[in-house]
Order: sequence, then structure tokens, then C-alpha cells
Amino acid sequence: MQKTLFAAIVGRPNTGKSTLLNAILGQKVAIVSSKPQTTRTRITGILTKEETQFIFLDTPGIHRPQDKLGSYMVKEANGAIGDVDAVLLVVQSGDRVGEVEKSIMKKVDEDTPLILVINKTDISNAAQIAETIVRFSAEREFSAVVPISAKNNEGVEFIIEELDKYACESPWFFPDDIVTDQPERAIAAEIIREKMLRLLAEEIPHGVAVV
Repeated sequence: MQKTLFAAIVGRPNTGKSTLLNAILGQKVAIVSSKPQTTRTRITGILTKEETQFIFLDTPGIHRPQDKLGSYMVKEANGAIGDVDAVLLVVQSGDRVGEVEKSIMKKVDEDTPLILVINKTDISNAAQIAETIVRFSAEREFSAVVPISAKNNEGVEFIIEELDKYACESPWFFPDDIVTDQPERAIAAEIIREKMLRLLAEEIPHGVAVV
């Protein structure tokens, strides 16, 4: 019996959403840099595991936009929340609940599973993780709380286990041998942009594009 599940990966910039997507898929489909708002559009990642196909939407970080590009990115992220079967809210260990997180929690319908993913546990400790859980759980009840280190691929498998509970019987939307719907040209352009952001950080503005 084939099953599918659509999940949005959301949160503020630089919480490790794209790193998480890459860890889930076991290969790189989303670029990563230390600059905020590196991800500009929704990126679809596809994981087919046994009878279930998980479709992940990696979204731009939700922030207060300062220009048209920023407004577009926030619109993309907010739009994904209403189109999925489950939502992964990614925060960093030690984070406090900000306006971005409160906004996301309000937008997620009570009937939609909301999983709190506490990332970057490799640079924190048990006390910080526990405090983060307490702070966020006071704001809303989560379907699950999963501490992880996306960078080190630790705990990522528990996210899949939690999401699998909500998969619905449905034909797969993609062939079982692909990991993204992005064309090769788009992936190549993004990887070039990633290298530019990393190597030319002092020379060029953040608003660089590769065509």
C-alpha cells in the first residue's frame, strides 16, 4: 500500500532548515551558507522509504521583510504552511519564542501535526535543550519534540518516524528514484550562488543571483 505525506520545513533564518533537508535526503539539494535568507524559494525534497513517499518543502526563513525580495520569500514560506499534511518548526537549542515562531504557530491549524525540531544540539547541552522545550511547549502543544543535529545527522531518523504516523494512503506523486523536482540547471545555479556567498562575502552584496 503506497502512502504519501507533505511536510513544510519552516522557521526563522539560519536555524538549519536547508541542512536538515539535505540530511533527510542523504544528499545535497538545498544550498547552505552563514548568510540569512540563503534559501529564496520553496525547494522540494523527496524521500521514498519503503511504501511511504515523504515530500518536504524547504522554505525561506520567515523574517520582517525589508524589500520586495524579502516579501516574496516570506510569502513563499507562509504559503507552504497551508499546503501540507504536517509542519516542522525548526528552532535552535537555546532559542526563545519570538514573533516569528508565534506567527507560525498561529498559522498552523490545530488539526495539522506540528513538530518542534530543536536543531544544533551539537553546540548546546541538555539543560539548554530542556529549557527550549519548556519555553516553546508553554506556547502550544506539539505533536512531537525532536532534538537533532542536522549538521551531524543525529536524530534526523526520529523526524521520519514521527511523520510516518501521519502519512495517508495515496499513490506516489514522484518516481521513487528522485530526490527533488528541481531541474539540474537550477541546482547548478544555486550551488554556484552558494560558493559566491561563501567566498566573496566581503566583496559582493547578499542580493546576488546566478542565471
